[in-house]
Amino acid sequence: MHIIECHFEFSGFDDHLVKAGTSVYLWNLARQFRDQGHRVGAVTPAHGLLPLLRERYEVVDLDWRTDDAIPVRLDPAEWPGRPETAHLPVSVRAHRMTVDGIDIVLLSGGVLDTHPDTFYPPADLKGHDLTFFKTLVFQVAAARYVRERVPAGAVVHLHEPVHHYLLPALLAGHGHHVVSTVQTNLPVDTKVYGPEVRTLLRHEGADASVADGLADPPLDGHLERAMRAYLPRTLLHTDSPERPGHDYLPVLGLVSRSVAALDFLSDGQLAHALTQAGTPFEQLFQQLAVRRELRARTHLMTVGGCAIGDEWLDVQRSEERRRRTLEALGLDPALPTLYHNARYSVQHKGQKELFRGVRRLLEEGHRVNVLLHCLAPRPPQDEDLAALERDHAGLVRVRTGPMSTPELMDWAAAGDFCVFPSKFEMDTFLMAMGEAMAAGCVPVATAQQGMRHFGHTEDLDAPGATGLALPRSFRVDDEALTEAVRSGVLRMLTLWREDPRRIETLRANAVATARGFTWKAAADRFLAVFEACAEGRRPADATPVVRSVLAEGDRAPLPGGHGSAHRAGDMVRVRWQGTGLGRVEVVPATPDAAVVELAARPAGDLFTGEVPGPAPELALLVTGRDGRSAWHALPVEHAPEVTATGSKVVYENRWMSVREDTTVRDDGTPGLYGVVHKPDYAIVLPYSDGGFHLVEQYRYPVAGRYWEFPQGSWEDRPDADPLDLARGELAEETGLTAAEMTRIGHLFAAYGYSDQGFHVILATGLTQGEPRLEPEEAGLVSRWFPEEEVWRLVAEGRLKDAPSLAALALLQRHLAAGRTDVPAAAHNRS
Repeated sequence: MHIIECHFEFSGFDDHLVKAGTSVYLWNLARQFRDQGHRVGAVTPAHGLLPLLRERYEVVDLDWRTDDAIPVRLDPAEWPGRPETAHLPVSVRAHRMTVDGIDIVLLSGGVLDTHPDTFYPPADLKGHDLTFFKTLVFQVAAARYVRERVPAGAVVHLHEPVHHYLLPALLAGHGHHVVSTVQTNLPVDTKVYGPEVRTLLRHEGADASVADGLADPPLDGHLERAMRAYLPRTLLHTDSPERPGHDYLPVLGLVSRSVAALDFLSDGQLAHALTQAGTPFEQLFQQLAVRRELRARTHLMTVGGCAIGDEWLDVQRSEERRRRTLEALGLDPALPTLYHNARYSVQHKGQKELFRGVRRLLEEGHRVNVLLHCLAPRPPQDEDLAALERDHAGLVRVRTGPMSTPELMDWAAAGDFCVFPSKFEMDTFLMAMGEAMAAGCVPVATAQQGMRHFGHTEDLDAPGATGLALPRSFRVDDEALTEAVRSGVLRMLTLWREDPRRIETLRANAVATARGFTWKAAADRFLAVFEACAEGRRPADATPVVRSVLAEGDRAPLPGGHGSAHRAGDMVRVRWQGTGLGRVEVVPATPDAAVVELAARPAGDLFTGEVPGPAPELALLVTGRDGRSAWHALPVEHAPEVTATGSKVVYENRWMSVREDTTVRDDGTPGLYGVVHKPDYAIVLPYSDGGFHLVEQYRYPVAGRYWEFPQGSWEDRPDADPLDLARGELAEETGLTAAEMTRIGHLFAAYGYSDQGFHVILATGLTQGEPRLEPEEAGLVSRWFPEEEVWRLVAEGRLKDAPSLAALALLQRHLAAGRTDVPAAAHNRS
């Protein structure tokens, strides 16, 4: 095959010119393609480096050039005082040099030779310096060169859609197989100015209609406005258009319309792009144009993947090497050692939480060596890092300048645990974590989708587990993540002391997992994708992992619960109750207003607080202790007749809690109320052949055996879907499975003293299997009764369960009302 790697930064052939990891990635891939006998080339800007390159390499001037003034439409809100259209002069020449058998075409001239130190124009140039459009000029020049000089049938491999959003449409119809790899996790709905795209496509003779129909819906409801106001701070969402008539297009949606394949670095990155599952963005994402476009093209999606450097595949770990490295650093080899290696980026990499969490651990008296390499262009002025190094000088070593690969290998091979608390789902593979694992470090890292291929998990007993997963984070200065780092590292240090064999099992799994990510394997996957594109086959079939990603369903319930909001003068009093929650926040629908975090009561499942009012509705962001988030709309009502002025839990076990509330009535009368809190349960009416299946069991509080309908709750999953709960309880108590499960309604069990409710579910189309009774259900029996005999049991006092009778009455009421969603079998009861 003829493969062209086309990217704004292709400098991995020279270590001194590398600006970011993508260059190294491309160079490793290109050499693998070459080694397998394919013709490989590259197209990239010269970035003003031609004189330097001529000194180091043989550079040939090619007989190709393009001269033009390309029209660029400017957003007047971003470029005030400028004309509607700027005309950028373009005078570009092509040059070629061959490095290790790979032809690299360098495009130079004008804007393409600006910013030689950074390659990329600084973001702050937007609005006042037209060299900001350097990447745009490269797209136009590269498209012209490829169309004119690269023969049809070649694979053109593009990288990072935000830097090539025009290229696929500009190359469409010219016989090339264009593959786009998403390199970083910029917000999935990152947008570009629509008039800019359409104007340039028309100027280049391309089909501008590819940009049509990509607008998002209005998203003007209170909950949607609150989401839009809040989400930019999570780095998951860019709020465009944030004003009427703001014509912006989603980059991924635009690119996906013109490529032969849309590629990702890992299966988790792909899953995140398609679902945003468990993030604060998930619900809003469901409504956006980019989701619709991606879902319509899953057959184009592939995972070519990434890898760790070949030199890390055979790192030799030994006690002697570990002792030598740590003693040279003035550290005690007898202590466990933490390792972290990343560029200095306190929020993206979770380093602020890392520094604070580790410092907290050391201040508690735990002794552990800490090796931190946080690469920065100059020593960072970071008080958290400085305090960690200053206050624990006998245990902590910090480097912020460049380190050689052999030095990093020594540090990693001396480490017992590598800590990577990355945030915002911005890591799509994380080579540094893979390298540390390959050297024998057990990972302690956030459960980001883009890192899940490394096998760390909350359940350290899971088959193949490599290390500990911490909850994901989408917050700046996240105290919850700081505490998770502290407690997670402490958990692993305890294992290191008390169960070293288990640590060695995790270490062996970590090494084996990381060393499976080779450049040879990545190149093989890409070649399979390229061949599928060339032969007109579905690209998604070329990388089988995609099938499982597309098929996987996120069955874990999002954080839920129930609550109330009542006016109280100029304020609104808010209550929210749910299990497994870590944080509940009231989010205003305006960007500058403060988010109010509700206070958690001692039981941990009740959150209360006040927010400024009045408002007809509140937007709540509910976050579970596992880091998953969900939004809930809460209507604001008039104040209740009785309000709580205080609350304390007086009894609690795994099934229930009892709290005592001090109260006041609206006339000022004080009171005291005891409330039993239990999770809602499901009661199932299994109907077949003109009768119902009942169960009989001994009920301890009333010292007797009675008949009732199957029922129960899941204490460990109180927010489970009621239908899932009903299926589980039915199978557990009776062995029955149902072809149809129908919601009949929801009732409260005893609201005079308890907040517990129950869901009434009708089960039909029954198949008998074996029951799976729990120890507490010993002696339970199941039997089918004709309907008339069920009523005889009631009359004889053998069925005295009030929820069962209420459920049966509710079913009768709904059948009498002609409910069309109730199966015909129930309507035709004898």
